[in-house]
Amino acid sequence: MFKIMRVTGSSMLPSLSDGDFVCAMRWPFRWLRSGQIVVVKSSTYGVIIKRVDHVNTDGTFTLTGDNKAHSVSQGAMGKFTRAQLLGKVIYHTSE
Repeated sequence: MFKIMRVTGSSMLPSLSDGDFVCAMRWPFRWLRSGQIVVVKSSTYGVIIKRVDHVNTDGTFTLTGDNKAHSVSQGAMGKFTRAQLLGKVIYHTSE
């Protein structure tokens, strides 16, 4: 139900810094909203932490990093499905 993860990289600055810890909780997909920070399993990038950009009516959603200069582009990440959603970040703390 809960996952504790360590942030690596600078793609979510200033919200999350390299070395921060996050607690993510399984979250019903129907509650997924733009602006939430989530953990997903990407077939290309592995487990990543990003911000929900847009939730589509077909059940897919797009993600973005807060630090655009150091994040994979939305186009490169593509769309995600609810099956790839591991949880919503509900708490974070610095190292």
